[in-house]
Parts: sequence; C-alpha cells; structure tokens
Amino acid sequence: MPPRDSEAGELGSLPGVGPKTAAKLAAHGLHTLADLARVVPTGYRDRRHRTPLSQAADGAEAAVVATIRKFSQRFFRGRFFAGLDCVVEEGGREIGLQCQWFHRVGGLAERAQAGKRVLLVGRVSRKKGKLALIHPEIRDPEAPGPAISVRYPEVEGVGEATLAKLCRAAIERLGSSLVDPLPPELCARLGLMPLAPALALLHAPDEALPAEAIAALQAGRSPAHRRMLFEELLVAQLALQRRRAAAQALPVTVTLLPDEGARREQLRACVPFEPTPAQWAAIDEIEADLARPRPMLRLLQGDVGSGKTLVAFAASAGIVAAGGQAVWMAPTEILAQQHTATLRPWCLAAGIRLALLTGSMTRGERTAVIQAAAAGTVDLVVGTHALLTEDVQLRRLGLVVVDEQHRFGVRQRATLRDKGRAPHLLVLTATPIPRTLALSLVGELDVSTLREAPPGRRPPDTTLMAGPVARARFRLAEHVRRDMLQGFVVCPQIEAGAREASDVDEAAAELRTLLPGKRIEVVHGRVDPARRAAAMAEFRAGAIDVLVATTVIEVGVDVPEARFMLIEHAEHFGLSQLHQLRGRIGRGTATSWCLLHTGAEAGSAAARRLQVLADTHDGFVVAERDLAERGPGELFGLRQAGRVAWAGLAGEGVALLEAARTAASELLARDPALHGHAELRARVERHARPEAGDAG
Repeated sequence: MPPRDSEAGELGSLPGVGPKTAAKLAAHGLHTLADLARVVPTGYRDRRHRTPLSQAADGAEAAVVATIRKFSQRFFRGRFFAGLDCVVEEGGREIGLQCQWFHRVGGLAERAQAGKRVLLVGRVSRKKGKLALIHPEIRDPEAPGPAISVRYPEVEGVGEATLAKLCRAAIERLGSSLVDPLPPELCARLGLMPLAPALALLHAPDEALPAEAIAALQAGRSPAHRRMLFEELLVAQLALQRRRAAAQALPVTVTLLPDEGARREQLRACVPFEPTPAQWAAIDEIEADLARPRPMLRLLQGDVGSGKTLVAFAASAGIVAAGGQAVWMAPTEILAQQHTATLRPWCLAAGIRLALLTGSMTRGERTAVIQAAAAGTVDLVVGTHALLTEDVQLRRLGLVVVDEQHRFGVRQRATLRDKGRAPHLLVLTATPIPRTLALSLVGELDVSTLREAPPGRRPPDTTLMAGPVARARFRLAEHVRRDMLQGFVVCPQIEAGAREASDVDEAAAELRTLLPGKRIEVVHGRVDPARRAAAMAEFRAGAIDVLVATTVIEVGVDVPEARFMLIEHAEHFGLSQLHQLRGRIGRGTATSWCLLHTGAEAGSAAARRLQVLADTHDGFVVAERDLAERGPGELFGLRQAGRVAWAGLAGEGVALLEAARTAASELLARDPALHGHAELRARVERHARPEAGDAG
C-alpha cells in the first residue's frame, strides 16, 4: 500500500524546495514529509548557561563569551583550516582560547572580525595545556538565538539550517495526519513514547527541560531516541520475517543425495588439508539444510582466516553432485579472482567445471561463460555484480553463495536467487556478529559460526601509537629496511579533504623519501580496475614492497608474504573494519605486525577505544565492543541520513532488538498481511523497496 497523500506529497510542496533540493534529499533516503519528520538530530547545544571555561571538561560542550583578537583561514596541502585567537575574561583574569575549523563554513570571516565580542558554543579540546573549541558556532551575545539549539545530520548540498527548517515544516504540515504506526498497547507494554511527543522532544526541546534531560538528548539516550530506535527495529524485523516466509514458500529444485559418509572422504581428497572441527560442524549444519525440501537461508560467519571458503565449497560440491549448479557472488573483482584461484585446484580434483564472470572481461569471454551457464555445461560460476544482469541465466541453479553479505543489498541477493527456482542461499561474512545481534538483525537467516582458525595461522602483533603520523611512518620505514618486509599502509581518504587525516598520495610521497629504492604503489577505489588488478598481481609476486591504499584492500587480498600494516589515523575507522584490515596480514606462519596510528592523544577516548585491537585478536570481542559503541549501522552499513543513533542506547540496544523481534513475530502471527496495521504495513513496504535502502 503506498503512503497516504498527506505523508507522501512531493517535498516540492515545502517552501524553498525545488527539484534539485528534492533530489538531494531523496539521495539520502528522504522522499516524503514523513521521512523529514523522522530525521533524528545529531546533537543539541544548551546556551541557557554560560560555562566557566576553567570548569569545562575535555570533549564537553561549552558556551563562553569571548573577545576576538585575530582570525585567519588558509589551505595547506589541499586542506582547509581556519583559526580564531580570542580571550575570555573569567574570575578577574584573561584566559586564552583558540577556535578551529577543518571545513569551510559560510560567512565565517564576516562573523569573526577582530575586536568583536561574541558568544562561542562548541566542543572543548584540551591539549598540552591549551584550550580550544572545535567547529564552534559564533553568535551575538545579545541575540544568541534559541536557548537550546538543535543540530542536524549532513545532507550533501542541503545546509544544516535549511534541513532544520524543512524538518520542522514537515511536522507542522503533517499535523494530526501523522499517525503513529506502533500499536498503542505495544507502546504501553514497552514504555515507549507516542510518536508526536517524541518528535516534539527531538526537534523542539522545551527550554524548561532540566540539564539532565538535555544531556540525555545530547547523548542519544532520551525516551524519544529509545522510541524512534524501536520503531526502526520493528519495521526491519517485520520486513525480515515476511521475507523469510516468502523465500521458503516454494519447494527447492535440488536437494542433497543420500550420503553414508562419502562426502567427507570426497572433500578430504579435494583439499590439501584437514578441515577443522568447527568447519566440519558448519558443514553438517549446512548439509542438513540442503537435504530438506525447503530452501536453506543460512549465514556463515567466521573471523578473518577461519576457513569459510572451504565450507562454502563443500556445500557447492554437494549441490553439483546432486545435479545442480552453484553461483558465488563477491563484492569486488579482486575477491572474485581470489576465490577462483583458490577453488580451481579443488574443483579440478572434484570434477567440478568452474568459471569466472566479471565486468572487466571481454565480450567474447563473457558470452562464452553466459552460454555455458545457461546450457548447464559449467557447474560453479564465481562472479561480481556482473552476475546480476538479465542475460545471465543458469539451467539448474541449486545454491547461491553471497560473500561479504553486508556489501550487497537484499534486492541484489533476491535478483540472484531469482535466476533459479527457490535455490538454497548461503551468505558469508568475515565481520563477526554477536549472537544476540545475529538473531535480530539477520533474523531471516539461520546462523553457523566458525570460531577457530586453521592450524598454522599466527595473528599479527598489534601496537597502538599516538602522536604525529610522521613518527609512525619513520618507525615503519625502519622495520622495512631492517627486516626487508612487504606490506600495507592504509589511509582514511584518497586525497586531502575536510577530515584532519592523512591521504594516500601524501603518505606515498613521504614513504618514497623514507624508503629510496623500494617500490611503493597506490591503490584506491578511483584507480582503474585493470591497473588496480595489475598492482595487486605485482604485489602478490613480490614486485611491490609497500602498497598504500584505502579500505579497497579490506577483502579479497590474500598474500601470505605480507607481514606488516600501518593504519594511519585509525580513529576514523570502526573497530570491526580495523580488524578486517588487520586480517590482510598474518596469513602465513611467519611473525607479522600491525601498527595502529592515531592523531589523538595517548589516554584519550579515541586511543582507549583503539586499545581493544591491541589487547585481543578475537573478532567477536571486537564486534561486541563495536556494537556497544557504534551500533549495527556501522557494522553492516545500515545507517542512513537522519536515522536514530545506536550508541547512546548501547546498554539497552540489544534488549530493544530482542523486543522488536518478539513483537514482530506476535504481530505477524495474528495478522500476517498486517491488514489491521495500515501505517505499519506502509512503513514495512517502504523498507522493502530499493530506495528505502537495501541493507541486510
């Protein structure tokens, strides 16, 4: 059912929104007035009280009146920087204060004139005894604006002030027509705020609110945040559970043949090592699914290097032996090529006909693979998004394997499965998922877990280094020169930008100076795929000493000889992502090491967060910490503009997940089509459409 006109009216009906602005909003998942109404602010600033600067804690929000001494702005190495020197009179003495901006702010120079007395509102930074405000607002002390200001997420091409006006205008326009999709009895049972009061608290907090209520809003743990997060989780759960029911409605085409233990011996004959007990357990779970008349829907999760490829091969071999075909989809050509290289000798030993299909193949190569797949003369096809095109058909598709599942949308997975009649589905992830999150976030999938690594793997020694990045590069260069090592340097960005962080070009230039005679190459997402593939091939062959890259190397790079990694400004990455990057080394038996650099001070919150990686190599421990701090959106790419943040509700988030899963099951048991919950059904159907986000 489409949303009602009152909610789905064109955003162009709002003052100041033309086609271009509407398109920019739509690119961030904001299509309707109801979407704008549900945008969750990113922060709040309380200007009701002037904070004594001497009492402001590091990282806290402060509002101070200061006199400007000097303002400057410049570009350095392609990066924008603006600085403001000012003085604050406090307790009969003058305190020096700096303000810093790392991206351009409209009208900043006009507001920051020397000699002016201004109200500054921003986050306090205390470094080496110096005080600074980071990206503060500059206001007139006599006309400071709203006592409690609301901050909004970044939407490219739409200013924060404009987005704030549009959100408030959408709420006003909808008025009483904005119906709460949550059943009142459910809200009462779980102690959830109704929708209208929750939106009012988020977008227009009452100036009479006590300081602790503002602090809860600022931290993302207010009753309004709790209510909005639950609604988001319930909609996702309903979509997941309805999807599972639909996926298992048809009988499968291919089921496993009776075994009597023969498959284990056949697998042992095809691979050059004995599977671990954890791999055998996962294979048993999967084969039990493959023998049933309904399609398997299973997630295989395992830490980096735990052997998921072998388990997926065993499932594929069983399906091929039963007369079916298998298809594997990987998110990058590098990973697809890596899988093909690994599988080729195993497939040869098993008599399985293997083919690779990627976007960079010639037309003739592509046509030959497509014809063989349609004719059934190829048994296992490994590919990238190229598998999703309409001309790719398989004669008897029995198994779909999707690797790095969080990089594909639900719609893409469904497109691939639609190339067969109810084939089995096995999705793989090397991002370990805490059990409670797995049950709730990927609720349409059964879960198998690999927790032990194959024998012979030595995890890298990991060290954290705070301070200037030049020191980390010098230390790296010493190791490379002394031990003749090969490895990676990872940077947060391709080129100098708004973030105060290193980029690949700058890092490569300095490393070439520090390591004369060493071959240093750069790879990132903008490099031509053919050139990137060539660089990776040379790196595997040992012709490149240091590969400077972005996160493009996060998956699909298996070079046992790579023995070091420097990750610069690691505070810009999630813990699980850092763990994935670190997994590119330590893939052989020799000692390897990972140096995590942070521009933050030793002992800072950022440094303490990163210390987790130095303390443990268990990806599940890392994932639990990431879940607590950053939420599932960071783990699985679920975050869209304006969605409620998880971090403030970290202690309660998993409980809300479980409550949403239970509530979804109860609702669907009573009303499978949600006919009695029109608003909720509309939200679920929006969630299932491509423009609503395909995460999952």
